[in-house]
Amino acid sequence: MTATVQPTLPDSFVRGPAAGHFSSYVVAVALSAAHELGILDRLAADGSYRLDADRELDPVVVERLLNGLVWGDVVRLEDGVAFPGPGFADAYAARGYFYWMVRGCGALFSEAPRVARHTERDGVFYRRDMRAVAVGSHLIGDTAVEGLYDALLAERAFGTLADLGCGSGRRLMRVAEHRPGVRGIGVDIAPAAVELAGRSIADAGLADRITVCRADVLDLPAIPGGADVDVITCSFMGHDFWPYDRCVRTLRGLRGAFPNAGRFLLCDVARTTRTPGPDTPIFTLGFELVHALMGVYLPTRDEWLGAFAASGWRCVAAHDVTAPPGGVMFELEPAADHA
Repeated sequence: MTATVQPTLPDSFVRGPAAGHFSSYVVAVALSAAHELGILDRLAADGSYRLDADRELDPVVVERLLNGLVWGDVVRLEDGVAFPGPGFADAYAARGYFYWMVRGCGALFSEAPRVARHTERDGVFYRRDMRAVAVGSHLIGDTAVEGLYDALLAERAFGTLADLGCGSGRRLMRVAEHRPGVRGIGVDIAPAAVELAGRSIADAGLADRITVCRADVLDLPAIPGGADVDVITCSFMGHDFWPYDRCVRTLRGLRGAFPNAGRFLLCDVARTTRTPGPDTPIFTLGFELVHALMGVYLPTRDEWLGAFAASGWRCVAAHDVTAPPGGVMFELEPAADHA
């Protein structure tokens, strides 16, 4: 006989923990939508937002979205006007996480039962909104991570910086603008990113100092100017190097492509080894689930250190990053015994 689990009372789940899980999902959706619609920015800047302020938006939909945020103590509503609630400051600071999860990865989450099956995991078997992923990631890590890059780069004298997975080229442009004479090389596999970076660099008047090339970091060819590179940076794409054998091969390939690079700053999110519980930080569960669904291996901190040692890089420092949680900035230099 098969045992069945019954709730304590027939309708006990309509309030309490199970109901909270359901409503928390609605809060996440509402935060993501309110960010994209500019409502959160208006509340942060003006201290209030009228539900009928934007004639392009259905006021009933806006009210229902904000009702979710009322439930989450993010806003309060009075006579058709929203005001920041007790939890607004934290929710606004964390808006990138919700946008990354709901807008960027929502389609993938909804397909979890399908992509969990081995028979469905061939070829291009999932989709994400990569623009939303990029926007959310920018909001998540821009302040903490980019500030750490700037601080570590300020400690070194260098002539040429290579940025792997350069995206729009923002880091290269920021460094070039603050350090006259420094040159930059951007590498990205996405044609749209290369095109965007090229336009942005030209618009900033930096095309004579920064070049961008389309290439696969996992199989990096000879890069024009690669021998001039002193420092390499790579932000939140290092897990794409894995599994282990490919990661070691890729890291060795970087030494060949940039033979004179004396420092490699690699920032990524390391997989946690702790059991989930009340202290599990924001992002961790979502980040690890998304990458499992995509079939992307996430290494632990110790696994990263092992790959560095095997590929000819010595980790001279590892800086914990709080945004995103689990982030680590590895400072690497070529190991003398692998020269």
